[in-house]
Amino acid sequence: MGEVSRSENAVNLGMGGVAQAYGDAQSINFVNPASYSRLQLVTFDVGVHGGSRRLSSRDASSSAGFGTLSYLQLGMPLSPKWGLNIGIRPLTRVSYNVAMPEERTFFDTLKVNTVNQFEGNGGIYQAYVGSGIGFGGFSVGVNIGYIFGNVTNSTKALFPAESNITPSRDMKRTSYGSFFYTLGLQQNIKLGNDLNLQLGVSGNLEQKLSAKRERLQETLFYDQASDEYDTRDTVKYTSGDRGDLIYPQSIGAGIMLSKTDKFSVGVDYNTSKWSNFRNYGAIDSTQDSWRMSVGGQFVPNAQSFSGYWNKVTYRLGGYFGKDYVRLAGMDMNTLGFSIGAGFPVRRIMPAMNQFTMINAAFEVGSRGNVDQLRETYYRLTLGFTLSDRWFLKAKYD
Repeated sequence: MGEVSRSENAVNLGMGGVAQAYGDAQSINFVNPASYSRLQLVTFDVGVHGGSRRLSSRDASSSAGFGTLSYLQLGMPLSPKWGLNIGIRPLTRVSYNVAMPEERTFFDTLKVNTVNQFEGNGGIYQAYVGSGIGFGGFSVGVNIGYIFGNVTNSTKALFPAESNITPSRDMKRTSYGSFFYTLGLQQNIKLGNDLNLQLGVSGNLEQKLSAKRERLQETLFYDQASDEYDTRDTVKYTSGDRGDLIYPQSIGAGIMLSKTDKFSVGVDYNTSKWSNFRNYGAIDSTQDSWRMSVGGQFVPNAQSFSGYWNKVTYRLGGYFGKDYVRLAGMDMNTLGFSIGAGFPVRRIMPAMNQFTMINAAFEVGSRGNVDQLRETYYRLTLGFTLSDRWFLKAKYD
C-alpha cells in the first residue's frame, strides 16, 4: 500500500500538526471537515512538499530525496455558516529501489553471487467533496470521496553473465478503488474579549477498499547497449485477482485557545487501529499508532498599515508518538519539531477583493531506533492560498 502521507495543510504542519479544533475564514482544513463552516472566502489552496530522508542502522546508512504534490483544494462559503470543499490529495506513496547481495548454491556445489533487487512505485489518492455547516457555536462536517490508484512491486533475481543462470522478475500490480468518508465535529466557546476555546473531533470507522491484482513472472536477459535487464520470455501472467484492503479506524481530538487576529495554541491526540490492517487477507508489519501534537501561531499586529513583518503569522510546534510500522518486533517511536510562517501577499490594487497567502512549514523528525533502523527526515511544505470574494452585489451612491 505504501507510506501514509500527512493529511494536514501547510498552516497546521507549521504548528506540529495541530488541526482538530482549527479553522479560519481563509484556510481549508481537510483533517476536520466541520471547519469548512468557517470559510468566508472562495479559496484555492495548493500545497507541495519536498525534502530528504536518511536511513541508518549499526552497519549501513543511505540517503534519498523526495518531493510531490501535498494537496489541491477549492473551498467556498455557501452561506455565512455553511462551506464546501472539493479537492484531491495523496493518501499513500510508494517509491523504493533496494539491492541485496546474496550467495546462493545451485546443484549442491555451485556457489553463485546473486543480487536480489526490490523495486516499488505508485500510490493511492483521495478525490473528495466535503461540507461543513454551523449551528451557533457548533459545527458538523463530512468528507466523502473516492480512493483510487495503483502500486507496483517487483523482485528481480540477477546473476553474473558467466554463470549461465537466467535472471528473472516477479512483478505484482495492485489497483485500488473504493469510496471513503470522514466525519468531524467542532464546538466554539466564547470566553470574552475576542478569546475563544475550540474543541474538535474527527475520524472514520474501519473501511473495506476493493482491489484488483495482476501478476507477471518472466525471464530476463542483460542488454549491454542499454545496461538494463529486458524481458526474454513470459513464464506466467494472471489478472483479475480481486480482494480487499482493510483500512483502519482512525479518530482524533483536539483543543485550541485562540484570540482573534492575535494567537492560537492547541493540543491534538490522534490514534489509528493499524493492527486490523489487511491486504488481501494478509497481516502486515503494522500496529496501533498514536500521535500527540502541540503547537500554536502568533501575529504581532494583523491590522498594521506599516511594517510588513507585523502582519506575518509565526508558527511553532512539535509531536511525538508511536508509528504504525512495527519493525522486527520493535516499536517505531516518532518525534518531530516544526516551524512555519504565513506570508501575506500585497494586493495589486487596494480596491481588489483578492487575498493571497503563502504558508511555509519546515519539519525535522525521526522514527525508529538506532538498534534496528532509524529514519531522520527534513521536509519543507509550501502552501499557496488564493482567496477572493465572489458574488458581491454592486453598490451605487
